[in-house]
Amino acid sequence: MKATVNKDGTPRKAGSGRKKGANSFAHLTLADLEQFCGSATLIPISRVWLEKMGASITDANQTKVSVSQEPKEVEEKISFKVTNFVDTQS
Repeated sequence: MKATVNKDGTPRKAGSGRKKGANSFAHLTLADLEQFCGSATLIPISRVWLEKMGASITDANQTKVSVSQEPKEVEEKISFKVTNFVDTQS
């Protein structure tokens, strides 16, 4: 492996940083999470994740969240007519 260096040029200590395959996040169901804390407990979540889920933060001090109801795209309706051809020469 190639030795890495810090910003000041000194060699980085072996074993520093996150190992390959390590993950900072865990996946829990809401039911499992409720076993650890009550419904009034503040839980830190990512602002970016919250926005991707369609919500927006309205007040940073009180953390009031509102779900934005964006209008869904209206699909174009296609008109068609079904014609059945019957073979009468049998």
